[in-house]
Amino acid sequence: MKILEQYIECMKKGDCVALADLFNEYGVLHDSSVNKAGMDTLHLEGKMAIEMMFHHKFGFNGGPFTIRSVRYKGNDIVWYFIIYQEHVVPVMAYISEVDREGKIKRLNIYPL
Repeated sequence: MKILEQYIECMKKGDCVALADLFNEYGVLHDSSVNKAGMDTLHLEGKMAIEMMFHHKFGFNGGPFTIRSVRYKGNDIVWYFIIYQEHVVPVMAYISEVDREGKIKRLNIYPL
């Protein structure tokens, strides 16, 4: 399974530990799609920060995020709709860098 497929599965399952494990120790997750739902941009640096934030996010959200209409555009890009609270947001997730072990060094998520 490709790394973006794993990312989507972790988001759908609400598995913050497996999600964080997709990133290397210093991996960055930058998500500006949340602005469309009235939230501040999410910028996380480090595997531990990613796990802790998504533990909180999944808990506050009442579980995993609803994700629909997933379309993979090669190995580095995926388009999907995600529901933040009552806002449906079309997004693009783009892996701009991976390390030698195939762990994510930087994942950018943008609203479409």
